[in-house]
Amino acid sequence: MKHTNQILAYAALLCFMCVSQTFAQGFGDPLTFQGLSHTTTQSVASRALGGISFGFKNDVSLMFSNPASLTTLKGLQVSIGGLQQYTYMKQDQLYGGLQGHSAFSLLTEAATGEISDPDTNLTFNGKKVTLTTQADSVQRPFDAIGPNWNRSKSNSLPVQVFVAAPFTISNIQMVGGLGAVQYANLDWYYQNNNCFSPSVLSVVDSTVSTSGLNANPYLTQWYQYYQQRNGQIYGYGGALSAALNERLSVGISFLLLKGSTDDEEVRVGRGQMQFFTNSLRLTKQGMSSFTKTGTSDYSGTEFSVSAEYRSQYFDCGFAVKLPTTITRKYSMNIWTDSVAATEVYAGRVDSVHVSTTSSVSGQDKIALPLQGRFGFGIRIKENFTIGIDYEIRSYASAEYTSSGGSVSNPWLSSSVLHLGGEYRVAPWLALRGGVYTFSEVFQPITEALRGDPVSYPVYSLGCGLKIVGGTLDVTYEYSDMKYVDTWSNAASINQGITNNVVASFSYTTPW
Repeated sequence: MKHTNQILAYAALLCFMCVSQTFAQGFGDPLTFQGLSHTTTQSVASRALGGISFGFKNDVSLMFSNPASLTTLKGLQVSIGGLQQYTYMKQDQLYGGLQGHSAFSLLTEAATGEISDPDTNLTFNGKKVTLTTQADSVQRPFDAIGPNWNRSKSNSLPVQVFVAAPFTISNIQMVGGLGAVQYANLDWYYQNNNCFSPSVLSVVDSTVSTSGLNANPYLTQWYQYYQQRNGQIYGYGGALSAALNERLSVGISFLLLKGSTDDEEVRVGRGQMQFFTNSLRLTKQGMSSFTKTGTSDYSGTEFSVSAEYRSQYFDCGFAVKLPTTITRKYSMNIWTDSVAATEVYAGRVDSVHVSTTSSVSGQDKIALPLQGRFGFGIRIKENFTIGIDYEIRSYASAEYTSSGGSVSNPWLSSSVLHLGGEYRVAPWLALRGGVYTFSEVFQPITEALRGDPVSYPVYSLGCGLKIVGGTLDVTYEYSDMKYVDTWSNAASINQGITNNVVASFSYTTPW
């Protein structure tokens, strides 16, 4: 069959749809810098203590979070470490009835398979009557996609390496160090199997009206959408610390940031829903799908400064990350497919598809604002220490600049309280534990308190063992993120569980 004229007629429309794609319900934002806020705490001991950076000594891997602490080293120290991560994510969707359109919840919950086709041949006053209205049939989906999904993943991250050594200049005790670390874990995943454009579940733009639709039905595209990113940003740099006197130290660190990720965005068209006054029809008209795959390369620099005061029973200090800009260069290959028209041929419905392939590349950037933390550690007993850090994440001031030059502030700010404690059972064994509340840079859709980001606790346990002349630090971290996106007549329940096992081995020799 030849549909050349129809294909040409719809090609321009399809190109416009691909360029100005609208995404429903707040989802489908293209991949830019998602995951960048998940910066890494490089010190294994610090992670066991809830992420505190002040109050404990002799840890070379603190050089990029609290460079002033380097002056506590007693000699040349070398440390290597790595991480094993296990994640589990899922989304469960719940739907209520949509007034006048009972077929909607059946389709979105993939429940139509439990309903048989109605008997349209009835007897009325002794005569057989055939019902032929569109409300007399059960609408079936064109696929087997259900509303819920889950995903598991394990990931081993490369070894981190640190080395530092003390020296003296003009009677000033100093320590210099070098390191190669993971700066941020950019692994990211999101999926929604019931997206609509325009939205039929929006609590802001109202939902489908209940009358007057027979002459002019409400049309919405139904589709599945997911996006994922795999990769990290690494930091390569050094730190320098100086003891101004016996109790006060200052330090500065520098990181050259480099990294890359594999990116993917997928939309799977599921059909066009046509809402009439008291019925719903599902067709393939206008159904569109796309797959975008590519890579992103990141670069930037970061400077940190800190100061720490130490006494017999307590330590206190602050650390500041100076404003920095991270640039992303990306390239994507794009495949699109759209049903431009549906026609009846030889008694069956046939679809006219328009498919295209293209590529796009560009560069965007995000300017991160000044960030800081302050904290203190208290020695309750000679072998028992507790620490508290307060971290300020002023991400609402972060400015994202797109490849087209538009500027926005896509993230939310938060404050994080870190708590941790260490108990030295014996000279060769230290037990550690801690907790902090991590805040994402986004909020649930339709959150009642706007500007309140998704937050959840991170629990940690660990130990430090003196073995073969060195120190083995091991930490286990657990987090369970939960939040609910609430729509009109629907809710998406999101959960992400993360288990981290982190270990490092350090060795100190006189210098």
